[in-house]
Amino acid sequence: MPNDDKMSIDERRKYLKLVAPRYRKSNRAERSRLLTEMGMVTGLHRKSLIRLMSMSSLERAPRKTVARRRRYGRAVAEAALSR
Repeated sequence: MPNDDKMSIDERRKYLKLVAPRYRKSNRAERSRLLTEMGMVTGLHRKSLIRLMSMSSLERAPRKTVARRRRYGRAVAEAALSR
C-alpha cells in the first residue's frame, strides 16, 4: 500500500526553514529534541537533518543543463542519410 502522507522536497525545505532559527538558538538537549521532531515530520534521518541545518541556505540549487554530444561521426550520419 503506497504511503501518500510523504512530504515533497519543497514542503520539507519549507518546514525546515521555519524550524532552522529555533534550532540555531537552542542548546544541545533542545537540538536533540528538535531533530527527533523534524525526523518524525519529514521522514529524514538525523544525520541528513544535521547536514541541512548546518548549511548556510536551505534554498535548492538550480539545475545545471548538460549539452549532449553527437553520438555518431559524420561518416555514419552520411551513410544513414544516403539510404
